[in-house]
Amino acid sequence: MRVLRKILFFSILSISLPLEARLIQILHTNDVHSFFEHSVHQPAVGGYARLKSLIEKYKKEGLDKNIPTLVVDAGDFMEGNLFYMAGEGRRSFDIQNQMGYDAVVVGNHDYLMGTQSLDDIVGDVPPNFAYLGANMVIHDKYTNLKNHMRPYKEFEIDGIKLAFLGLTTDEIVFEWRVTDGKINKPISVAKKYEKILKKRGNNVVIALTHLGLKKDKKLAKKTKYIDLVIGGHSHDSLYRPYFQKNRLKKKVPIVQAGQHGEKLGRIIIDIDKNGIRKVVKYELIDVVNIDKDEEVDDYVQETKKEVEDYFGKKYLEELVGYSALQRSTENVRMLWSFYVTEAMLDSVGSQVSMHTPGMTSGNFPIGDITRKDVMNSHPRWFDFKDKFGWYVYRAKVPGVLIKAVFQAVMNLGIPLSISGVTFKWKKNIFGKKVVRNIRINGKRIRWWKGYDMAFPEGVIRGGLAISPLVGWILRKSYRTKVTVFDAIEAKIKRDGTIPEDYLNSSNKENMKSTGRPIDRVFIPAN
Repeated sequence: MRVLRKILFFSILSISLPLEARLIQILHTNDVHSFFEHSVHQPAVGGYARLKSLIEKYKKEGLDKNIPTLVVDAGDFMEGNLFYMAGEGRRSFDIQNQMGYDAVVVGNHDYLMGTQSLDDIVGDVPPNFAYLGANMVIHDKYTNLKNHMRPYKEFEIDGIKLAFLGLTTDEIVFEWRVTDGKINKPISVAKKYEKILKKRGNNVVIALTHLGLKKDKKLAKKTKYIDLVIGGHSHDSLYRPYFQKNRLKKKVPIVQAGQHGEKLGRIIIDIDKNGIRKVVKYELIDVVNIDKDEEVDDYVQETKKEVEDYFGKKYLEELVGYSALQRSTENVRMLWSFYVTEAMLDSVGSQVSMHTPGMTSGNFPIGDITRKDVMNSHPRWFDFKDKFGWYVYRAKVPGVLIKAVFQAVMNLGIPLSISGVTFKWKKNIFGKKVVRNIRINGKRIRWWKGYDMAFPEGVIRGGLAISPLVGWILRKSYRTKVTVFDAIEAKIKRDGTIPEDYLNSSNKENMKSTGRPIDRVFIPAN
């Protein structure tokens, strides 16, 4: 009887005691973009096989110290590298399955091939991780995505419940690829779900986001119950957490791990029933100087051969020129965007060309340039049937409508690089940007004259989908036989070498060869 009373006493006591504090390790990646082998320009850095070994190393270290580990990815593991074309995206999804992720949020480059294609991929390669997208609205006809995509994933560790809430970007330049669906505003959705997750008894709520650092800060600031933000999309390497006060004046840590599998994020948090007590440790670990996981490396090599067989190994390895660009070159990403924009201008003989800098990627070539490097310098595909990527489109646009296009994209917050044009702008009393003093090839624009413009496929198809005004202006556009790959390769062959100071030197060369400068303007995002 005495033994029973003791058992009862300690049982009641254990119920009334608060949950003990617990250390939990979270390993995180983002924006790997199908960089199967290694990071851009760095053969000894990154790659799924090294990344897998590093993940397993820190999982074991956590296990040895009785610290449980969760592994998550903040999106964009699909399009962004030639490896993406292997198996029409299926091998990119399959290798993600092999990494041991517990939760992954969908990124914009994971659905840019269109909802139907993503649904087909998920049907053929079902995710073995929690596939999250709380603000992504999927039509019922996409049954595979409906069955597998969830708003959140809950875990319970030693009596402490924690949930990952998945949020993806709602930027207009990407959302139009969600056919028969939409992407709701992430902060509004987060406010809804953080309450739900608290009511469900979660002690810790973690936002796994593909929004970019700027919007992650806003997310933390505008919410009450999100304890940690693990982000992606903006490719920021945060070597220490950024702390943002939320609506309850609590500091919320925000972390992000760069791009292309170059780094593994590692955060150890001390948590209890009231949330995160403190960040015990945080670091970004270079994915380098570690033996490759053999099984994953075998899969990488198989995929590499599949890509070479698909395009032709000899075709991919052919040299087309040389680049003196350096990773450290100032404004090199903007510079490469202008290079691609001017390549399109030359390729179809247009007067003006436009591109979106974000779509040219940061994969600019360095050193000897092979055709594979050309393709990876602009790794954009909408349809798997177009194996050589986006086409260059042309349109005849009256001067007055060129002004309207510029004003529309500026006020939509879409960054653009433009060749053949210069102009100025100012804000009116309503805060809208008004374009002034437009000149094409140095001459003042004539409002009713038609000007020949070149665009990449993404700008045309996106413009037609996202803005009635832009769609109406570009309604008579047509696809040329030239791909963006063709345009870049042709310009590289003409130039022979891309000089390190290309932004300054190319105007001199163009004056010699064409008798006119190539005017440039860059429209940043809002």
